[in-house]
Amino acid sequence: MEDFQPATTAEHLLWLLAQHGVEHLFLNPGTDSAPLQEAVATLGKAGVAIPKIIICSFESVALAAAHGYWQVTRRPQCVFVHVDVGTQNLGAMMHNTLRDRAGVIVIAGKTPYAEEPGAPGGRSHTIHWQQDVPDQAGTVRGYAKWVMEITRPSMLARAIGRAVQVATGGQPGPAYLMVSRDVLMDPPASELGRTSGYAVPRPPAADAETVRWIAERLVEAERPLLITAKVGRRPEGFLAVTRLADLAGVRVIDLAESGCLNISTSHPMNLLSAADGQRAVEEADLIIVVDTDVPWIPRFTQPRNATIVHIDADPLKIDMPMWTFPADVAVTADGATALGQIVERLEEAGHTARPEGTPEAPAPAPAPAAADGPITAHEVVTALNEVLREEDLVVEEAVTSARVLHEVLHRTQPATMYGTGTPGLGWGLAGAVGVSLASPGRRVVSVVGDGSFMFGVPTAALCLAAEADAPIMVVVLNNDGYRASRLPVFELFPQGLSAGRGDAEGTRFSAPPDFAAVARACHADGETVTDRADLVPALQRGLRSVESGRSAVVDVHIIRD
Repeated sequence: MEDFQPATTAEHLLWLLAQHGVEHLFLNPGTDSAPLQEAVATLGKAGVAIPKIIICSFESVALAAAHGYWQVTRRPQCVFVHVDVGTQNLGAMMHNTLRDRAGVIVIAGKTPYAEEPGAPGGRSHTIHWQQDVPDQAGTVRGYAKWVMEITRPSMLARAIGRAVQVATGGQPGPAYLMVSRDVLMDPPASELGRTSGYAVPRPPAADAETVRWIAERLVEAERPLLITAKVGRRPEGFLAVTRLADLAGVRVIDLAESGCLNISTSHPMNLLSAADGQRAVEEADLIIVVDTDVPWIPRFTQPRNATIVHIDADPLKIDMPMWTFPADVAVTADGATALGQIVERLEEAGHTARPEGTPEAPAPAPAPAAADGPITAHEVVTALNEVLREEDLVVEEAVTSARVLHEVLHRTQPATMYGTGTPGLGWGLAGAVGVSLASPGRRVVSVVGDGSFMFGVPTAALCLAAEADAPIMVVVLNNDGYRASRLPVFELFPQGLSAGRGDAEGTRFSAPPDFAAVARACHADGETVTDRADLVPALQRGLRSVESGRSAVVDVHIIRD
């Protein structure tokens, strides 16, 4: 509305977010959000466009959902949390946004400054003194890309424009803003401020000479290898990897822990198994590492005699203090853009087909024969292959079953696999809600471990799915414990008492919750599967629930190893 005149800074803030393309504000309210809540009502009545408000009952869930939305759309969304305590509840999801380079905007309230009687928005509760901490932003400073406090209405337009620009541009990441409620209640700036001119830099390309050099090395190489984790996050990256494999006979390691599909699982140059990947690293004479934090684990495998090219928006990895993987040529460039350039160079040189001798596509891994024993993770993924469509979206946080998911799940279309490949457990539920919110009409399936399910605050995540009208099916690979914490004990103490008894302290649940009952308590369908004959029918019922607009949890009890 051209004649829009906000009455408060809070109204101005909501208007600015909408003007910058922010579609959703994930709100966890507190005493500091009251001006925003009133502004929502006022602007709604006036017909002013603002972001859709989605209530969230826990802060980490809000941030995970905004992160999932970013993965699909590359458009930053906003999360509002309550002062220092709400900031702390963002927890490991803040780490995930840093490592996954997710563009999100977090706005946190700040303790009011005014305390005199009658001051609008001033201190009125005991907590307004208790929450006045020396360095609220310090909680996230090591993980936020940019931090700013809005202390006066006149700086609001520049702060919001800058937040969107910084969160989206370069290496995307979280922008963290703070604003007190008395500032939100202040009269707005006399002018609304500009909402254009905050240009986001285009993805950086490699220089022509470097592109030519890499293309020549690919033609000369006998055993070229491409290792990537996240170049397929954008469809053009997936297509560039595929084309490069076709043109130059490049084998591809699509790292399982990335939660991203970089090349079709049926492509003949995709090295699905971990053993094949380790051998390829050792045998390669040229390795191109693209958009990857950890291309291999030196403890298990290392290149022997390869020229190593590293392409990344930040090939120095300056936020990882001891990142020391070798590189003979480091290229500062967007991975998808640079690979596209290399493909174009090869095509200009006349390369149009794979070289002779390219292996045939690997046959799908056979499902283990049915037995009387517990269901295996392999069987669950095989059952998913039976019920999923090519266009369905899969969100992964399977932890120790991630390798099985990677090797067995059939995924052939770009942008049909999501995950973070980051350390913060508990993303898979709300992250899937964000993916669903950004993909209306698509079926979204989240595959998580039982530990991931509980870390994901399932009551908050499933209620968020209902509030946002973004249904998901959650498939829980339930082995009654923390296998990811048990295996390191066996690894470090192979002759120890824990390995001898096949268990480790603190990694088994003696009284786990009923996940299906949790689902039913949160506006979702819930079902427990212990018999393999029930597996496919249960998954089909869960997908029908999603199609009807209702979330579902299928809790599959798998082998406890």
